[in-house]
Amino acid sequence: MMNTIDPDRAAELARRVVALRTWARGLYTCEAGVELLIRAWGGRLLTGPWIVTDPADGTVWFDTRKVSEAGYLSGGERRMLELAASITADRPIHLGDTLSGLERHATELVLAAVAHAAGTHEHSEMTFDVDGRPTGFERLTSLHPWPHS
Repeated sequence: MMNTIDPDRAAELARRVVALRTWARGLYTCEAGVELLIRAWGGRLLTGPWIVTDPADGTVWFDTRKVSEAGYLSGGERRMLELAASITADRPIHLGDTLSGLERHATELVLAAVAHAAGTHEHSEMTFDVDGRPTGFERLTSLHPWPHS
């Protein structure tokens, strides 16, 4: 039996991704939390009561107060959702418990989210000529970039 994706569902998820990125744009912590939701488990965390759409204007946002309604998620999914909420809205979590249960790809996403939330993709350093005199600044890459897959 072939596993197929419902085109309507795929289109709705694509719209939700764009809307969430628009909502988060400009706030590194929100951007990082939203990217965790988008990139983890093929967008599985994009459906749940924590993703809210305003019926009046279609604005979509991540309501971190609703992560406690995630009882139906697996342990890893719940941990990722809690991490995304913590990065986005400063919700306290126990990092030791949360991080120790993540698989490798999820951990890579968390490292990228922390680097993004800290703004390392915007960091720069001074450059010098051969005599040690400052010549300007060079933009650095993210300390841990988002993985491609």
